[in-house]
Amino acid sequence: MTPRATPGDVEWIDAYGHARVCGHTVHRSAIQALERAGDRRADGRLTVAAKERIADTVTEQLRDLHNRTPGVHHDLGQPTTWRHCDG
Repeated sequence: MTPRATPGDVEWIDAYGHARVCGHTVHRSAIQALERAGDRRADGRLTVAAKERIADTVTEQLRDLHNRTPGVHHDLGQPTTWRHCDG
């Protein structure tokens, strides 16, 4: 399994607070920590470019975590959604 976060994952996490991405729970606070000035539109939603950039960064973090702890999936409560990764 090669973890990969998508812009859709980022949008879901931003809207609902957390999600399971390839077996790892990602919280809104992790998304917010990666935001930059100007990443949000006037309606409060993330821009397309921001979602893509944040998804790439989350993907790197998930891959690092996966490489450090192979086979371990973190369960921090019931996930909002679960998306398996085929690699």
